[in-house]
Amino acid sequence: MPQTDTRTPRPALAPSRLPAEAPELVRVTVVTAPEPPTHPAGFLRRNRTVVLFAVLLVLTDRAVGWFAATWDRHSPDEYTARVEGCARRPRDVVFVGGSPVAEGIDPAVIAGITVGGKPAESVYAVGLSGGTTSDFYHGVLRACPSPPRLLVYGITASDLNDSRHEPHGPYSLMTWGDLRRWVRLRPEAGGWVTRHFLKARLGQASDLYRYRHGMRMWAATEADRVMPGCCPEAKREADELRGRADALRDGDGYVPAAGYSVGRYDGIKAAGREPGPFSYLDKYHTGSHLKYLYKLREWCAERGTQLVLIDMPVTADLEAKYPAAWAEYRDRLAGLEHDCGLRVVRATREAVGLGDEHFADLIHLNRDGAAKLSGWVRGALERDAR
Repeated sequence: MPQTDTRTPRPALAPSRLPAEAPELVRVTVVTAPEPPTHPAGFLRRNRTVVLFAVLLVLTDRAVGWFAATWDRHSPDEYTARVEGCARRPRDVVFVGGSPVAEGIDPAVIAGITVGGKPAESVYAVGLSGGTTSDFYHGVLRACPSPPRLLVYGITASDLNDSRHEPHGPYSLMTWGDLRRWVRLRPEAGGWVTRHFLKARLGQASDLYRYRHGMRMWAATEADRVMPGCCPEAKREADELRGRADALRDGDGYVPAAGYSVGRYDGIKAAGREPGPFSYLDKYHTGSHLKYLYKLREWCAERGTQLVLIDMPVTADLEAKYPAAWAEYRDRLAGLEHDCGLRVVRATREAVGLGDEHFADLIHLNRDGAAKLSGWVRGALERDAR
């Protein structure tokens, strides 16, 4: 039989109608949040690693400078140490010259001579190894703020050789004013002295660079204290330099080098060994360095200081090796004596009684030779005083 659908019929939906006027999309506006303004990074921000390193380096360099006395004691600048040692107090007699003075004149033997009617109690030897007459003039300016009664220049041929210069002089002895005077007085050497003077000022601007050797010697000393025997060669060098620094600071300038003190030239010759080269008299000619000897004479005259030149003795072999140089040098001495009225004392080997056994090498006296020469010089100066 047919089935009857009992479900309730769903009502019919009325058709949807759009509004009479539908909205139209005219424009779209997009709104975004503004970004923060950007600026280029500054120099410090861009290079902060380099800047921090530079600042740290400068601070370290300044900190090293605070201990300058320690580094100087372990590696002294001998030019500076000698002129400062002499300038520490007024001196009655000052000797100046190169290594022949440093190794050959013992002020303790000279002390007590009569100068200007009074005994000379304080005598100092400013021996600037390797120096020239130009250097010795500037050394006297630094070493004698109070002029001595007697200045003795132990001169030798190599001091006047215009073919050589000693960079240590501009480094340790000269000021900006000295540089200007040198360039005016010796224009032919103006470029050389300017270059080395500026190089010295640049090197002295950094304490790390300036005291590098002193710090190494101090480190060797401290390392040996903690671990004895760890660096014997550096320790020996440090001990010798420290001893020289103390002697130059507190003594009279006579601090002979260990090798020269005990060396014997006659032994070198007997063993058939060569004495070594001596280039200080190569290409010998004079005239320019001599200008500073004239200035030294003027300095002494202005201050009432008596100036005496002592022709320092050398071996016969050195004279034989450079006969022309010695002839020119002695002509210069004769001219200074005759034309300028300077007193020249000729300490020849024969007059002093020196032989090869009194020399350590071609030009430097050993301790026995220094004692012999110093005694002879004392007698010559005393005779002059009478």
